[in-house]
This record gives sequence, structure tokens and C-alpha cells, in this order.
Amino acid sequence: MALSTPPTDSDNLDDPAPPQGQVLYARLARHARLRQLQLLVALQQCGSVLQAAASLHMSQSAATQALAEMERILGVRLFERHARGIRPTLAGQTLVDTARGVLAALEEAAESLAAIRRGAAAALPLGATPAATQAILSPLLAEFYKTEPRVHIDVQEDSSQRLLPLLLNGGLNAVFCREPVLLPASYVFKPLQPDEPVIMASTRHPLAKRRGIALSALKDSRWVLPTATIAVREIFEREVLAALPDALQFPVSTVSLPVFASLLNQPDAVALVPQSIAPVLPSGAQLCQLDVQLSSPLPPLGVVHRREQIPAMLIRMLKSWRNK
Repeated sequence: MALSTPPTDSDNLDDPAPPQGQVLYARLARHARLRQLQLLVALQQCGSVLQAAASLHMSQSAATQALAEMERILGVRLFERHARGIRPTLAGQTLVDTARGVLAALEEAAESLAAIRRGAAAALPLGATPAATQAILSPLLAEFYKTEPRVHIDVQEDSSQRLLPLLLNGGLNAVFCREPVLLPASYVFKPLQPDEPVIMASTRHPLAKRRGIALSALKDSRWVLPTATIAVREIFEREVLAALPDALQFPVSTVSLPVFASLLNQPDAVALVPQSIAPVLPSGAQLCQLDVQLSSPLPPLGVVHRREQIPAMLIRMLKSWRNK
């Protein structure tokens, strides 16, 4: 069935046509509703219009009409039918992923507003990479709440590639991470803690008690890799693979500390990790640091925030770190 004609965004045929992305954004901003975004996510999760409608306490006809309206606005099919229900098209999955982010941001904002209604003195949304969470933010918050118990802090943990756009768009007040390669002039990175790459293994690893280990001695070990967006992954590819081009690898990459610890429990497993997270790997994992000297430096951990108009609570928080 053909889609109906999408809304017209300009009545002046003499005007140059704007980029298609701008046209679609204008339509979404003008016509889309949050309820429709909720419906898109529910449709993807349920795979059925009837079940998605029920989960949102809508009638099936209302859900069908809302989906048709979104497809009319964008002029593209968002879901297609198959033998067991419906599934998103490529365009539909793209919009579903975006809708999830919008709804998650609104949910976080609602949490901050609720905290303010309960008496919080301020709300401070922060982002942090896993290494920065363990090395900086966790001890920083413990110290901060001794003097500021009424501040509501909402922490998002993710890669810097995902957190920095939220900071630049105003969704976060600061991101604790390593120094970004590119940063607008209106933002600044302040280093807070040095770091270095280390190689971790099980205490049962054959080289666990040896001193002065060369990388080449790890030729029979199997590597647990961090995700490609983590700084130590670059060091692995640049330095470790230069010495061990045929290095054995687990078919998984992760930033999850429990996953790292679980895989490292195998006697032949090793992993390149920031020293900042080594002390907080699960205590029951029986891990140790191998005595391997690496030449590649690891950038320090720090915080990115605006150069000006810094929230007073963030200034107080960072001051407590400097006073450690």
C-alpha cells in the first residue's frame, strides 16, 4: 500500500530546496508526539501492533493510526509485516534507536525533577567512562556528599564517544574521561589522575610470578579485548600486535569488569587494561598484574566541561578532588 503524501514544508516553489535531513527534522519537530516515540519502541520490542498497543494502554486502531501518521510525516515505511508479526525496516530501526535515546533522556530529567521536588538543592547530570567512574567519580562522590548531601547527581556511564555529544548538546554538565582528540574552544579538559596500561592475568597464569616479562613471552596466551572505543585498545593494536601479530584472542570485546574478570580466570588468559581499573576488578577473581613493561603511554583521566558558566556544584565537586 502506498504511503499518503507527506506534509509540505514550503509553499514557495522559487525557494531552493533545503537538505532532506532538515526537511525531515522539521516535520518531526512540528508533527511528531512523544506518544508516537513510545509506540515505535513498543512495536520493536513486541513485534505486534496488538501487544504494543496493550503495553501502552492504547486501542489497536489508535496504535495503527499513530504509526500510519508517523510514516506519513516522514514519507517512508517504518515497519513491515512478516509471518509472525511486524519488524522495523532500516528506517524504522534508525528512528527506534533515536526514540529510545530521547525517552531515556526524558526519564533521567524526570528523576532530577523528582529529586528537586523532594528537596534536592540542585541537580547535576554527569557522564563518565568506566575507568573514570572507578578511578575518579566513585571516590569523588563519596567525598562530595560529606558536605553536599542534598545535591541530586545523575551519572551516565558509557564511552566518551557517546557521552561527549550529550555534553555538547547540554544534556550533561561534565564528562569524566580521557582528553578528547577534538574539543570545541568553548570547552576545556582538565587532567585529574595519571594512568598507564597494565597486563592482567589469573594468579594461575604460567607467568604470574615471573619478573621482567617480554611481550613475546605471551605468545601462547589468549587476549581478552576491550571495545574498540577504549584507549587501551589502540595500545593493544599498536604495541602488542607488533610483538605478537598472531596473538590469540577471545571472540568478544567488552568494557564490563565482571566479563573481564570471568574470562581472565582461565589460566592462559590475559588482558590489557588501564591501571586505574585494576584495583576494582571483582575481588574474588584472583587476578594479578604481570610484570610486563609497555612503552606506550596512556592519557590521564580528567574532566571535560564548559570554560565558562560552570555550575557552582561542579566547581565545589572538583575542588574536593584537588583537596584530596
